Amino acid sequence: MRVLAIDTSTMISTVSISEDGKIIGDFNVNQEKTHSESLVPMIESLLSFLGLRLSDIDIFAVAKGPGSFTGLRIGMTIAKTFAQVRNKKLIPISTLKALALNSSSKYKASMLDARGNRVYGALYGENLEEIVKEDLYNIDDFSNFCNDSGLSFDLVSEISIKYKDKFKRANILDFSYTSCIGRNLCKLAIDMKDEEFELFKLVPNYMRKSQAEIDRKKKLND
Repeated sequence: MRVLAIDTSTMISTVSISEDGKIIGDFNVNQEKTHSESLVPMIESLLSFLGLRLSDIDIFAVAKGPGSFTGLRIGMTIAKTFAQVRNKKLIPISTLKALALNSSSKYKASMLDARGNRVYGALYGENLEEIVKEDLYNIDDFSNFCNDSGLSFDLVSEISIKYKDKFKRANILDFSYTSCIGRNLCKLAIDMKDEEFELFKLVPNYMRKSQAEIDRKKKLND
């Protein structure tokens, strides 16, 4: 079984392919180009390097969010298009859960920057069960919830250094663990392969309204 996983939830464009439980291709690029410019060429290049075609993929997986609104829309749209054209299953996976898998600790928290002292965050247990639920938080609220758990945990985040003093029992993972989740998406997709998803109902998990929506509502209320 081959899985092709896509992540566009941050500045990093990621495409990973697994075959029978082994990663055979992994392509990650952190760049200023938009995902719409880079993602499809990356997929085409990786398939070509591996001597595969899109029709050889059995399952598609995509990071559903939270994360960059524009990136999530692009990744979900492309993944849904591929799955529809090839009549294959598409498995949507939490960005935070996939990020947490970069830690091998029993307890791990993952966190993404939501700007304005806000974060998308969650604290997970050994089987990725939510101890602090996946949500949008003020950084003080999220760190307090994690601290109140009484647990020691790995903190997996590109902004963990910025906020490290707020977490009492966190082991701060270095930069080599804080991004690039394509391999984890493949693993989680295999774990979820028997679950059913309605392709046309799949949407990104933004967790909050976009700034454009907020501004529009504000104008309507003025």
